[in-house]
Amino acid sequence: MPGTPKAVAKLVEILSTWLPSLRSRFVLLVAGLFLVLSVVMIMVASYLDLRDEEHRVVADAKAIGATVSRLAVPHLTNHHYLILEQELESIASSGIVELAQVHDPGRAVTIDSDPATSYFDEMEMHPLVARALATGADQLRQTQERVEIALPVRDMASETVLGVALVAVKRVPVNGTLFAIWGRNIVITLVLLVFCVPVTFHFAESFVRPIKALTQTAHTVSDGNFDAPFPVDRRDEIGVLARAYRDMVATIRANMARIHELAFVDPVTRLPNRECFRQHFNANMLDGVGKPNRMSVLFIDLDRFKRVNDSYGHDHGDALLKEVAARLQRLLEASGCACRNDSGLQKAGCEGDQAEFAPLVARLGGDEFAVILPTDKPRSSVYTLADDLVQCVEQPLEINGLTMAVGASIGVSTYPDDGSDYTEILKNADIAMYAAKRTGGNRACFYSEIERDSGSHERIRLEAELKRALLRDEFAVVFQPKIDCTSMKVVGAEVLVRWDHPERGMLSPGAFIDVAEESDLITRLGDRVLELACEQGRVWLDRGQRLPLAVNVSIRQLEKPGFNRRVLETLEMSGFPAELLQLEVTETVAMADPERVSEASRPLLEAGITFAIDDFGTGYSSLAHLQRLPFNTFKIDRSFVSGLGTDKHSRSIVQTILAMARSLNYEVVAEGVETLEQQAFLMENGCTTAQGFLFARPMPADHFEAWAKAFSGRSRQASGITTRDGTISAA
Repeated sequence: MPGTPKAVAKLVEILSTWLPSLRSRFVLLVAGLFLVLSVVMIMVASYLDLRDEEHRVVADAKAIGATVSRLAVPHLTNHHYLILEQELESIASSGIVELAQVHDPGRAVTIDSDPATSYFDEMEMHPLVARALATGADQLRQTQERVEIALPVRDMASETVLGVALVAVKRVPVNGTLFAIWGRNIVITLVLLVFCVPVTFHFAESFVRPIKALTQTAHTVSDGNFDAPFPVDRRDEIGVLARAYRDMVATIRANMARIHELAFVDPVTRLPNRECFRQHFNANMLDGVGKPNRMSVLFIDLDRFKRVNDSYGHDHGDALLKEVAARLQRLLEASGCACRNDSGLQKAGCEGDQAEFAPLVARLGGDEFAVILPTDKPRSSVYTLADDLVQCVEQPLEINGLTMAVGASIGVSTYPDDGSDYTEILKNADIAMYAAKRTGGNRACFYSEIERDSGSHERIRLEAELKRALLRDEFAVVFQPKIDCTSMKVVGAEVLVRWDHPERGMLSPGAFIDVAEESDLITRLGDRVLELACEQGRVWLDRGQRLPLAVNVSIRQLEKPGFNRRVLETLEMSGFPAELLQLEVTETVAMADPERVSEASRPLLEAGITFAIDDFGTGYSSLAHLQRLPFNTFKIDRSFVSGLGTDKHSRSIVQTILAMARSLNYEVVAEGVETLEQQAFLMENGCTTAQGFLFARPMPADHFEAWAKAFSGRSRQASGITTRDGTISAA
């Protein structure tokens, strides 16, 4: 406490050393409070004792008065008067009795205890004596100085008042004594308070000071400064709390660092990740005066990287990515770009205040990297740097004792020329990168160079959008029912994919399948369609509807290593039975390499999965090839079915296919059935199953389920609503 004497402060310091625990200090403080309470209680007890003493004085006065009255016997003689006077003087000599008198009204004599007077002296009758004689009752009077009692002396036989005995006893000065006691105790209390209050304040300050310090530290930590000091050198409970709090903050700081690292640093290459790259771009879009900063984004995709992963495993692939990242960093540093790419997040430009604009290389994911460069230099320098990056990556790499080689396709877009924000710039750089891949890869392409070819530009844009759609899971599946031509019951469904494009709406496969095939995205798309189909099939199975599903398979999927494993894993994860799944392969694909198709399908056949030849009749299959292939279903191409009404050649082909299927014990599914005439021809020639707009268009799962319930109750004639052109509208 400010202004406290040094001696008291020193005493508090000594006590703090002796009593390091808050508990012991609290005990000492409570003891001080008990001391003060004890003083107050003593004062109260003293007051009560004085009151009791006063009552005792009155009682003593009455007792002495009674004694005096017994001495005053009737018919006293002079001799008796002398003896009585001596007795009264003896009583008064004790110091307690101030006055003792006996009044004899018969002889008008008053004997008192004063040695200076005798019963022969004339003395005025005391008022209490007169009142006692008049009333015959005891009289009591109390003043501040004394207590006076007048007791009538009576004849034992007749009860006649013979005289009055008067006693005056000194009264203890209650108020004065009480004030003296109070004054003494107040002085003692003040002395104690003068000593205890500073000590108490110092102890209170010793309690509050570390708590204030700890609270201030907590506020500092809450503001984001995890380096604030803690009062951990204390030995009391606050020190224990501070150390625990310090350890907690250290753990939080480590967790925050880990969280920031996970948020902004790629775990494989230790480069900034996609989010850090985005924040760095957005933070440097404008200069200090609000004008756009010109900068180029180089989108780098490694060529032939998937072969490394497929051939040697992901460990070798990760090691290759690390080496490529190191090469990119070294090249940028050698070219004079002070690149901010270490694991420190502020150095990466991903947190804290906006730093000076500097180049940044980041890994966006997979085998994709990106570089931000300020374009204050001539554009030719960006060309040169992009070519250097390509040459840097294509140099052979030594990975775990193996020599590997990959290439790099780079797309370049410039802000603000090629886009107004991060999303557009990165998208256009991605488009330019795909343009580089389409021309053979291992080169750089600028977005501004491909805009002249609108058709090629649109195809490249669609390829980039298709890749993002797979990341965002924008694909859905629809189901077109297969109808038994005899019983008119739903016996299965073909699964078809749809792309829910955020700008162009729902797209059918014809708008993007070719691009997916060319860009090798068809494998990822096919795997996703299979997952969605099996998941929905399991849902229907749980509801009691056992519906076989047919899913189209691309040649790229069959060629992809691990295709069989992925199919079986999908079935296991979804719980969809293998015997309800049919994979459709086009006749052209099946005939291109029958041995490979047969080898790829064998493990799936053993698991219970069936295969169908899609678009049969367009690939000019030979019987020799068909015998080697593990298919059990033909799907007649819609081009032949559509000509059944007018084209005799189509009718002959369909009849031939149906006859061959019967001889080989194959099932047949006719695609594209749209009229009752086509349906009737197929039934007459032994076609078992049909699908097409005559029955229903492809529809989402919930619509399909409602449609199937309604269709199951219809007869062959009432299987739909006939339209003007003879078709049945979809549900």
